[in-house]
Amino acid sequence: MNALSGALTASSTIGDGGIALTDLRLADSVRDALAERLHDALGDPFPPLDTDVDAAILARIGVHALRRTLPTAVLDELAGFTRDSSDVLVLSNLPQQEFPPTPVSGFGEETELSLVNSLQLGLISLLGLTPYAVDYENSGKLIRNVVPNPEAAGKTSSWGADTEFFWHTDNPHLPFGQAGLDPRPFPPRFLTFYAVRNVEQVATEFVGVDVALEGLPEEVLERLSANEFLVAAPDSNDVKSDGRRIALEGTAVLQRAPEGVLIRYDRGTTRGMNAEAERALDILSEQLARKPAFAPVLQPGQFLIFDNYRALHRRKAFDPAPSDVARWLRRCYAS
Repeated sequence: MNALSGALTASSTIGDGGIALTDLRLADSVRDALAERLHDALGDPFPPLDTDVDAAILARIGVHALRRTLPTAVLDELAGFTRDSSDVLVLSNLPQQEFPPTPVSGFGEETELSLVNSLQLGLISLLGLTPYAVDYENSGKLIRNVVPNPEAAGKTSSWGADTEFFWHTDNPHLPFGQAGLDPRPFPPRFLTFYAVRNVEQVATEFVGVDVALEGLPEEVLERLSANEFLVAAPDSNDVKSDGRRIALEGTAVLQRAPEGVLIRYDRGTTRGMNAEAERALDILSEQLARKPAFAPVLQPGQFLIFDNYRALHRRKAFDPAPSDVARWLRRCYAS
C-alpha cells in the first residue's frame, strides 16, 4: 500500500483468484468532508428522492460532491477502472447515514436513503457508466436490496441465505452486449454494491476467468467455446406468463473478445446439449471448486464494482442475523 495525497491508501494488484484489483480507502478527513458536502446539498431533512424517479438528480448531487471532495488520485483511479481492464474495484470508508431496519422482504422505502443513493449513483457516473434496471427482475426497480429474504429460502438467489450461490455470472441467459447499445437486452457488464450491513461477515467471492480456465485441457476449452449449451434464467428472474423461464439455447460458455475471454456461467442453469458438452461443464465445475478466491467481506460504507463478463462470483450459505440488522447490500447494474 502507498499513501497518495495524504488522503488515500491505494493498491493495484493481481491477487487471489487472479483478480485484477484496485483497492482504495479514503482517509477519515475526506470521508467527513464528503459527508458534510452531501448533507449541505441534500438539506436536513433529506428530500424524498426516489431512485426510480429521481436517479439523474441523485447522481448529479453525488458527482458534484465527489468531484469537489475526492483527491485527484482517487478520481484518476475511478476514471481508469474500465479503461485499465481491472476486474474489481473496492472503495472503502465512504460516508454512511442513519438506516432503517433491513428490508428483508426485498423492498423498502427508497426515499429514506438519499445520501447513500447519491453516493452510489455518483460513483457509477464518475466511472463513466450508466446505471439501469431491467423489467424481468426486481420488479423493474433500479437498486436491488441484497438481503436474506425468508421467501427465497432454498433458492440460489441474491435474496437467499441458506443455499450456496455457486460460481456464476449474472443473467448469463442473455447474449453478450457491446458498448454503445441499450444494455437491457444483455447481461450487465458491471455490478456495483454499496454495503449497508454485514454483521454476519459473509464474504462475496471472486475468481477471474483466466484463473478459472487455467490448466483445462484444450479440448475442454474448445467444447466450452462451442454453441452447444442451454442457459436458463436464474431464480431471481421473473418467469413468462405460461410459467416458463427464458433460456438461451445453442450458445457458448466462453467467447473471445479484444479484452480477453468472456464467460457466461451458472452451474444451476447451464446445461450441455450433448454428453461432451455436459462433461466439459462438469470439468469446469470441479476445477472451480478447487480454485482460490478473492473473498472480501464487505463492511458498512464500502463500494464495490466488478466486471460481470470477466469474473465469476459466489456467496456461500450463511445464518442471517435478526431481520432488522441482517446483511444488507445495495446492488445496481451498470454498463
